[in-house]
Amino acid sequence: MGLDQLAGRLDAAGDDLAGASTTMALADPGSRVFGGDAPGAPGELGRALHRTLTAALTSRAREASAHGIRLAETAEALRQAAQGYRAADDDARRRHQRQEDT
Repeated sequence: MGLDQLAGRLDAAGDDLAGASTTMALADPGSRVFGGDAPGAPGELGRALHRTLTAALTSRAREASAHGIRLAETAEALRQAAQGYRAADDDARRRHQRQEDT
């Protein structure tokens, strides 16, 4: 696998993470699942559990987005490195050709 192919795979993984970050909130089942609609202490506990879940999902969504950005940046750095290697190879090939021609 070449650097350009690896960069493409990193971009795809970054896109997947970015997509996951936008759909993370869909995993929230609501406070009712935790008994948040119950009266008294059980309801308070259910609502507290739901707040904890919501905070965790929000944090994971931010992290997924940030990692997606990092993967895209890494993919771009790989593309630049690949271009640098190609340029160095082309320069060496031209120098070698000129030496053979003389």
